Amino acid sequence: MSFDEKMKKDLKKDLEIPEVVEQKIQNAYKEIGQGKVRVKKQDNGKQKSRKVWVAAAVAVIAVSGSGLYANPVLAKNIPVIGNVFAKMQENRAKDLYAGKDKTAYGMIEDNSVNVQNPGAEAEDNGVTVTVSDAYCDGYEMYCTMTAVTDNEQINQKKYLSFENSLRVQVDGEECGVELTLEKAEDGSFVELGHINADWLKKKKFSDQSTVDVQFTKVYGREENELSTTKYEEGKNLLSGEWSLEFTVDKDTSKTQTYEVNAEDNGFKVSKVVKVPASTYLQLEVPEAYENVQMIITDADGNALQKFGGSSTDPENGMYQIKMQFEQTDTDQIHVQVVDMNQSTNEELKVVAEITASLN
Repeated sequence: MSFDEKMKKDLKKDLEIPEVVEQKIQNAYKEIGQGKVRVKKQDNGKQKSRKVWVAAAVAVIAVSGSGLYANPVLAKNIPVIGNVFAKMQENRAKDLYAGKDKTAYGMIEDNSVNVQNPGAEAEDNGVTVTVSDAYCDGYEMYCTMTAVTDNEQINQKKYLSFENSLRVQVDGEECGVELTLEKAEDGSFVELGHINADWLKKKKFSDQSTVDVQFTKVYGREENELSTTKYEEGKNLLSGEWSLEFTVDKDTSKTQTYEVNAEDNGFKVSKVVKVPASTYLQLEVPEAYENVQMIITDADGNALQKFGGSSTDPENGMYQIKMQFEQTDTDQIHVQVVDMNQSTNEELKVVAEITASLN
């Protein structure tokens, strides 16, 4: 098993939410807003718990793929290649999350820094790859990447990926990365790389991180590529050696941390952290409740949609959950914990309700 495959397996272990359950929660958001579903607080004296699977309201972490709408970074002042930020906006214009993209990109625009390292560009076999801008808020690291090639067949593809040939190191430690490039209108391929601090052994970034990116295969892919697709050199595959290196300074100047420590029925919101691109909610979930989901809203009752997160193994009877949302200016976050084992299509069983005040 390759490192990439192992990492995917480890990250998704005990975090994946069955599609039918996730859909029920999403429907509940809509129906609660329309007054169609009644949310009932469960009587603690009648509490039951069955161990089915650990959901803990954590979104599945995608280690590779093109759906990086929630991981914004701005690239500007890029010679020849042009404005990567504008290209990513164009690519997302028809996407379901286009509005979210625009908001998130806007929040990060003034924080990214142009990469000046000589090693931030590599060329081989007619493919030139450039890392342009980078940003690290202490929780996430982002970097834009652009690729151009003179291969006509590759240029007909929608995506470029690197598969198991991709190796990324942060300060010498190999780690995962989200990175698949999408074709822009001018024929180049653009995207942003994303690395989560939780993917590192020490669970945090240094004040200044050195990032090394290496790969030996470039694959041209279509929207719904079959797993049985054969790759032929020069047609949908280019081999070579690409090696890039750049440094990223950690910027915590705009980080706002709120020590909340609000709890109900053993569930606890311990902390909320706001950074320019994201809001993080840290919760403690009792081990006895393994089949739960969260309905999370802001002060105005608007749903906060999670797009990332992590969960620890239970320690002292509690799971430590970190959920990531789009950055929000709300001064309150409301958490309703739903016991999925005792919920039906007509009624959701809420076992805890917590309000986190951000003052």
